[in-house]
Amino acid sequence: MTLLVQAQVAQAARDTVAGWPIASFIATNPLAPHEATRFDHAAAPGTHLTLPTESYRAAFTSGRITRDDLGLALRARGAELREVPPLTGALAHLSPEDVLIEDMLHADVPAAPAPATSADPVADLVVPWLAAFLDPDPQWQLPERDRGFYAAWRALATHDPRMSRPARRRLRDAPEQASAAIAACFTAWDTRETDRVALLKAELAALPGWTGYLKWRSEHDGDIDLTEYLAVRLTVRLLLDLPPTEADADAATTAPAPTPGAEVHARAVRLADALAPEAAPADVATLTRLLALHPLADHPFTWQAAYEGHYRRDLLSSLTPHPLAPAAPHTQVVLCIDPRSEGLRRHLETDAGVETFGFAGFFGVPVRFATYEGRGSIDSLPALLQPKHAVTEAPADADRARARTRGLRALDAASHSLHVTENATATPFALAEATGFLFGVSSVVRTLAPTLHHTLTRRWRDRIAPPVDSRVTIAAAFTVEERATLAEAGLRMMGLGRFAPLVVLAGHGSVSTNNLYQAALDCGACGGNPGAVNARAAAEIFNDPEVREILAARGLEIPAGTHFVAALHDTVADRVTILDRHLIPDSHATLVDDFTTRADAAADGLVRERAADLPGADPMDSLAKLRARAHDWAEVYPELGLAGNAAMIIGPREMTRGANLHRRVFLHSYDAALDPEGTGLETILTAPVVVAQWINHQYYFSTLNPDTLGAGTKTIHNAIGGIGVLAGHSGDLQRGLPRQSVAVGDALLHEPLRLSVIVQAPIDRISAIVSGNQVLRDLFDNEWISLTARSSAADPWWTYTALGWAPTPTTTPDPTPTATPTLTRTETP
Repeated sequence: MTLLVQAQVAQAARDTVAGWPIASFIATNPLAPHEATRFDHAAAPGTHLTLPTESYRAAFTSGRITRDDLGLALRARGAELREVPPLTGALAHLSPEDVLIEDMLHADVPAAPAPATSADPVADLVVPWLAAFLDPDPQWQLPERDRGFYAAWRALATHDPRMSRPARRRLRDAPEQASAAIAACFTAWDTRETDRVALLKAELAALPGWTGYLKWRSEHDGDIDLTEYLAVRLTVRLLLDLPPTEADADAATTAPAPTPGAEVHARAVRLADALAPEAAPADVATLTRLLALHPLADHPFTWQAAYEGHYRRDLLSSLTPHPLAPAAPHTQVVLCIDPRSEGLRRHLETDAGVETFGFAGFFGVPVRFATYEGRGSIDSLPALLQPKHAVTEAPADADRARARTRGLRALDAASHSLHVTENATATPFALAEATGFLFGVSSVVRTLAPTLHHTLTRRWRDRIAPPVDSRVTIAAAFTVEERATLAEAGLRMMGLGRFAPLVVLAGHGSVSTNNLYQAALDCGACGGNPGAVNARAAAEIFNDPEVREILAARGLEIPAGTHFVAALHDTVADRVTILDRHLIPDSHATLVDDFTTRADAAADGLVRERAADLPGADPMDSLAKLRARAHDWAEVYPELGLAGNAAMIIGPREMTRGANLHRRVFLHSYDAALDPEGTGLETILTAPVVVAQWINHQYYFSTLNPDTLGAGTKTIHNAIGGIGVLAGHSGDLQRGLPRQSVAVGDALLHEPLRLSVIVQAPIDRISAIVSGNQVLRDLFDNEWISLTARSSAADPWWTYTALGWAPTPTTTPDPTPTATPTLTRTETP
C-alpha cells in the first residue's frame, strides 16, 4: 500500500513546477508542464495567456500594432485563412484579411474569466505548521521534527486549539505513517482507484506555491516530501468532515452562451452592415463562412502574434545586413548574455578598439565554491547543471588569510546571534531595550545617507576581516584535460577565434538593500549567485600554459601575449571591478588600467541611460545619487532587472554592433566557422535558450497574472525566512515576481512578449538539433517561443514552423525567391 500511494503522489505531482526558495531565486516557466501542448491551449482556469483585447486595440490605435502586422499574423495562424479565395459581390472591394481585421477591431469579445477566489478551508490549519517545520524558531525547535512533517504534526496538533476537541481526539487514532494516512482517507471517502490521482492533484493545486516549494525541498534537502504534506491536508479534511478538493472547472457564465453558428452569423451581419450596406444574403453567408475560420477564442492569440511580430520585424531590420568585422582590437570583453549586459557592451564599443562577446555568465565552469576555510559553500552554476567539482581559495599570505577567517567568523557569529535574537519569540524586546539607541543612530544614517552608511559598514568589515589576495584552486579540482575541454567548449561556443592582448571575463551581480527579491536581480539562472568565482576560475584556465598547449593541438591557439583577467559587473551601479589584480603581469598592467578608465566612462553613460526608465530617477541627477539607489533601504526600484526582455540573438557580434537593442535582448556570441561539428550550437540551444525562456516566461506570466502566477504587491509581503513570501499573514507562497518588478501602478514596465530566438548558423544544422531534442520541439512547435534563422549574413531570414521553414514575414514582398530549407524529423529516444 505504501508504494502504491507514493506512486500515486508522484503521478499527481508530475505537473508541479519546483519552486526555488526566494533566497536562491530561479526563474521558471510556471506553466512548464503544459509545454507539450500548444501555447493557446495551455491555460489553467483563471490564468491569462494574453493581454485583454482592449489593450491590443489601444496598441493598434497608437501604431504599436499595424494592419500589416495583423494581416501577417492572420496568414501565419492557419492554411485555411491563406487559401480563402477573393471575395465577390458586394464584398469584392474587400480582402479576406480586411474583413477579419475589422472583426478583430470591433467584435464583442467575452470577458476573460477572473482568477478563482475560493478560499482553501484547510490552509489556516496547515500553513502555520509548514512554516514552523520548514523555518523553525531559533530558540524553540519543533518537537518531533526529526520524525518528519506528518509525524510531528500528528503528535502536536492534538493540542491545536484551532481544531475542535472531537477532531483532536480523533487525530490520536490516525495512522502513524503518512502513506497509511492517505490510504485511510481514500477508504473513508470511498474513493475509487481511478479517481485517486485526480483527487491528489486537486489537493496539490489548492496551494500551488507551497506545493512547488515542497517539491524543490524534497529534491534538495529531503526533510519533507509531498506525501507527508498531502497526508496532513487530507487528514485535516477528514477530521473536519470536509470532502476532498474538487478539480477546478472552467468559470461558468451566468447568461446562456449562444451556439457557435448563431454567434458567427451575428458577427457577419454586423460586419456586412458596417462594410457593405448593400450586401445580399449570399454575401452575409460568405462572411459567416470566413469568420468561422477565425473564432473569437482565437482573437487574443492573433493579436499577441501581431504584437510580437511587429517587435521581431523591427529587431531584424535593425541588424546589419552585411556586417564587417571590426579592426584588430586591443581589448576583448566577454560579458553574460543577460540583457543588462547589452547596454554596457554598446557603451564600451564606442571605442573601436574594444570588442565584446556574450557568453553564459558562469563561463562554462560549473563549480561548488567555498571561501578559504569557509564553513559553507555555494553552487555557482545554472540550475540545469549539478556541481561535480568543488573549489576554494589559496591565499597569497597564509597569516593574513587566517586573520581574515577569524574576523569573518566573528562577524558571522555576531550576525547569527542578532538574527536569532530578532526572530526568537522572547528576546526581540530585550534586544530593542539594550541596543535601541545604537540602532536608532544607524537607522538615521542609513535613511538619510545610504551611501555613507554603506561605506562605513564596508570599512568596518574590512578592518575586522582585512581582505587578502588569493586565487581559485581550479587546478586542484580539475585535471588538465578537463580544464582544456572546458576552455575549448567556451571558445567554440562564444566564437572567440582571434585574441586581443587583453581579454576581460566579466561576471555579473546586483546589489540592493532590504530587498526580498535580491536573488532575482543577481541572476535568474544561477540561484542569485554572482559570476565572480566563475570568471576567476575561467581566467585561471585560459591563462594556464598546459591548457593552451592542448588547445593549440586542437586548432585553437591563444597567443603568448594574450592575458585573461576576471571582473565583476554590478548591474545597479554598472561598475566593472577587476578581480585578482595581484595576478596581472606587469606587461598588461597599463592595458588593464586603460580598460578600467574606459569601463568607468561606459558605466557613467549607461547609468544615465537607465535612469530614463527607472521610476523615481532622473538622468540629470548626479551619478552619486543614481548609484545610491543600491544602498537605499527604501528604494523599491534599485534596477529593473530583466524587465523588457523579448529576444535572444545567437551569432557574431557584427550582426548587432552599433544597434541599440534597449537592454531587451539576450546576446550569445557564436561563429559557426569555429564550431564545425555543431556541438557548441547544440549546447547553446539546449541550455542558454531554455534558461532564457524560463526567465522570459517568468516575466511574461508575472505581468499577465500578477496575483496568481506573480507575487502581487510588495506592500503586503511577509517573509518566511529565506523560503518565500506570503501576501498577508497566511495562505499560499507567492510564485513569481512582485508587481514592482514588472509595473509601476497600472503602467507596465515589462512588455509581455514571448521570446524571439534569432540565430545565424547553417539552417540544416539548426534543423537537426531541434528535431532531435524533444524539449526544443515542444517549445518551437507549440509556439511557446519562436525561432528565426539564416545560414549567413548574405542569406534571407527563415521562420521555423511545425510544418517546416517558411520565409520570414515582412510588410513588403521579397522580390528574390529562394529555395525553402528542409526540416527533417528525428525522433527523440
